[in-house]
Amino acid sequence: MKVKILVCLSLAWSYMYAYSYNDILKDYEAKNYEKICSQGSSLLFNNEKNENILVAIGDACAKVDAINPLGNVVKNLISTNEFRESGSYFATLILQKKLIYQFMNDRINLQELRLPRTEHILSRVFEELAKGNYSENNQQIEIKTGDKEYVLWLSNDKPKKVYIDEVKDGKVMYRHWYL
Repeated sequence: MKVKILVCLSLAWSYMYAYSYNDILKDYEAKNYEKICSQGSSLLFNNEKNENILVAIGDACAKVDAINPLGNVVKNLISTNEFRESGSYFATLILQKKLIYQFMNDRINLQELRLPRTEHILSRVFEELAKGNYSENNQQIEIKTGDKEYVLWLSNDKPKKVYIDEVKDGKVMYRHWYL
């Protein structure tokens, strides 16, 4: 009797995972990135090895600025050139986030560092900081590039968060925050 129950539970567990994969793919097509990142992150702690799903979860998390879960994605993207490239992209975002955080808290020198460039906000900001293309104003860092302006500042709570405001015509268009 116990064996039958275990078999039924195993089958139900397998069915739930298959359903979760389909949900992730449907949500990705519908651009429900926040949902994918929050619900998909639980799969990451179950030693998920389906690299297509991992890339979808990682990309969704990157799109909603949830960089911390990417560490669990990166370690399993190894089987093909494309998956390794995705892993490098996610690892780059993790490192850029960490270095920007150190820069804002400890004022480390980033001018000697060169990392791959991506279109993510972290890469754009990191690149300008590494070039020294910024000014400091009232405990804020201001970066101006063409039509874009970024304002970086630290929160007052503990632990401090780094905020990156995308500003256009003097108005905050989008606010990113990282811990």
